[in-house]
Amino acid sequence: MLRWNNKKGFTLVELVIVIAILGILAMYALPKYQGIIKEARSSEAQAQLGSVRSALGIYYAKNHGVYPAQLDGTIFADGSVPEVEVTDSNGTVVKSNAVATGNGDGVVASSEVTDAGGWIYDVKSDTYDKADVRINSKGTDPVTGKYWYQY
Repeated sequence: MLRWNNKKGFTLVELVIVIAILGILAMYALPKYQGIIKEARSSEAQAQLGSVRSALGIYYAKNHGVYPAQLDGTIFADGSVPEVEVTDSNGTVVKSNAVATGNGDGVVASSEVTDAGGWIYDVKSDTYDKADVRINSKGTDPVTGKYWYQY
């Protein structure tokens, strides 16, 4: 009498083929994923800078043409300076909300950037009617190639 062998499952060859196909797909997906992360970091940093500048603009309008003497959490709705995540000049990712101060002329020069991450804020120290805020990093944005402090 003949018996039919009705075993259910996959053979070892079928499993190896599926694993190979998944490996090939992962090989193409991983670089794409890393590129998306870089684009997201760039967009987030630019958006955070826009938020900081917007908060300074609102403060300026409410206080009759005067900027705050220092950049701290008091001008933000949640009470804290936003964090910014960028790369420093060595390519290391730095996430910080620290605020460095400029030389008091109301303009952030490239020589004032310390590459520590966070923000650099410079307000004209005698009249407080001119201010500038930049990302405090000498690293480059991997998407645009610009220095972070140039935004």
